[in-house]
Amino acid sequence: MKTSFKTILCALALSTSVAFAGPGSDSKKPVYFETGIYKSKDGKLNVNIEKQVPAYASVALLSAKGDVLAREGVGRKQKKASFVFDISALPDGEYTLSIQSKGQQEVTPFTINSEKSTIKRYIAFK
Repeated sequence: MKTSFKTILCALALSTSVAFAGPGSDSKKPVYFETGIYKSKDGKLNVNIEKQVPAYASVALLSAKGDVLAREGVGRKQKKASFVFDISALPDGEYTLSIQSKGQQEVTPFTINSEKSTIKRYIAFK
């Protein structure tokens, strides 16, 4: 009797722990790609993508209104890709860089502000 009670108790404890062992509400979604985004001094936006699974990916540069200014694609079998967007000619304003692959989307908003040149005056005494 003692042996069967211990067996039932162990089975119950094990089934309870297995039933509640699963991804919690704070678990992360699977990552299908990683990105590196940076700007260069000459007014270009550099985007690097490294995919974890073979899937098509797209990179889009969007205006504040949602208009597509540039779009690039990455093929299924291509694991790494680099793109350079020349943003030096774009007017000041709000823009978005959107990267999508296999249901995962990374949206990076950015702002372009031109520096206003100031006139400096110097006074020299003789």
